Amino acid sequence: MMATWEGNVRAVSVGADFDFCQRSIKQMFGQAELTGHLAVEYGTLLSTANSINWARLLPQVIYHASSYLDLCRRGVISFGEPADVCIPTGNFGNAMSAIYAKNMGIPIRKIICASNRNRVITDFFTTGTYDLRGRPLLPSMSPAIDILKSSNLERFIHHVSDGDGHLVKELFTSLEQKEQFSVSEKLLGKMREEVLAGSCSENECLATIRAVYEQTGYLMDTHTAVGKVVGDRLQDGACPLIISSTAHYGKFAPAVFEALGVQNVPEEPRSS
Repeated sequence: MMATWEGNVRAVSVGADFDFCQRSIKQMFGQAELTGHLAVEYGTLLSTANSINWARLLPQVIYHASSYLDLCRRGVISFGEPADVCIPTGNFGNAMSAIYAKNMGIPIRKIICASNRNRVITDFFTTGTYDLRGRPLLPSMSPAIDILKSSNLERFIHHVSDGDGHLVKELFTSLEQKEQFSVSEKLLGKMREEVLAGSCSENECLATIRAVYEQTGYLMDTHTAVGKVVGDRLQDGACPLIISSTAHYGKFAPAVFEALGVQNVPEEPRSS
């Protein structure tokens, strides 16, 4: 992306992690002096392409519906029969869009959230406590889900609590001030009715990329492999499982080469 420098597009590298970027963007959006200055002086309104912005979730709702209809068209299921969806996730946006698709009538039975070794979402659905105290971000082979503070959990808790805005504010104020919050057993039970969560180690990720390629010829990226590991582990086989393949394997070539046991990888691409 750093090679893109044309027209009105600029890519800027940030020497930090996703949580820093998301936190900084939210702070910028909340500064009326800054947003007002940009609007008046430059005719510019700040926005974001990630799931802070509702517009990011809209197309994701559509492809969850589309993937279900693909199963129907192929005769795997009849319309109205359930299917599960497994999604590699860190910020919970794609998972939230699946929940919205379900509420719009797509017969999704369970949403399975797949974490890498930054398993804060998995721990939350296991214990009911979202705890960031002393928790470092661990770099992984699936960097798009290397996230500790999951922004869309606010939307999810608002959903499962029947729109209890006071509760959402209380919980996430606690997260900001104390770096943790806990939900009641009743609310945790409602969360688990819709969502299952599990995590995948780095070794499991690599082994799955290799195994799937050897068995089927399909080459998956590291994030999709995380979804495959967790989906296979948690899904009970009672209905089809849709795994959200979230990136092209070429973006994560070093990890994919390692998974396939490729030696002597050239540092520079060969010219044609």
